[in-house]
Amino acid sequence: MSALGGKGGSGTVSGRRSAAGAGGGPSLGGGAGFSRTPAAGAGIGPGSRTGGDRGSVTVLVVFFAIIALALAGLLVDIGHALNARERAADIAEQAARAGANDIDVAALRSGIVAIDTTTACADALNLVAAYGARGGFAATGNCAPPSPQQITVTVYVTTRPLIAAALGSFTVHATATAEPVCGITRGGQC
Repeated sequence: MSALGGKGGSGTVSGRRSAAGAGGGPSLGGGAGFSRTPAAGAGIGPGSRTGGDRGSVTVLVVFFAIIALALAGLLVDIGHALNARERAADIAEQAARAGANDIDVAALRSGIVAIDTTTACADALNLVAAYGARGGFAATGNCAPPSPQQITVTVYVTTRPLIAAALGSFTVHATATAEPVCGITRGGQC
């Protein structure tokens, strides 16, 4: 009997079956001289799983799902901020038109189209307040003292992020200018 052989040439050394043994691949059957531990390198390669790898895919899926939700929330908030900016531009344009529509009647009777500088800003800012009250958002306006030919209105819209509320509110603004004209068929001349 040899150190590797024994009867039938099982080829065991220290409780492990050698690759050169006569019985085919490794056996973990638990017979005489065999152990239940896998051979060295048996847990390496595709399809093999060791106890430390269990659940690692679940952790990665949860991590990437949280990242995807955070990015989706950021996109929603960026869209909300762009919408607030467009809203501010729209209100500023409407308010400037409202101020430019406040024509000085005495000047108009003498053939001059001019803005009534005493009430034009009040009309513009009243329109800004009406938009803010009706829209349910904070809108404030600033009207520079108008000239008889031009009025400039700046509107500030304060908005709060929907998803990232921890960032707090922020304010966007837009400025618009309008001039009085005397109809579209005469090119602004009366």
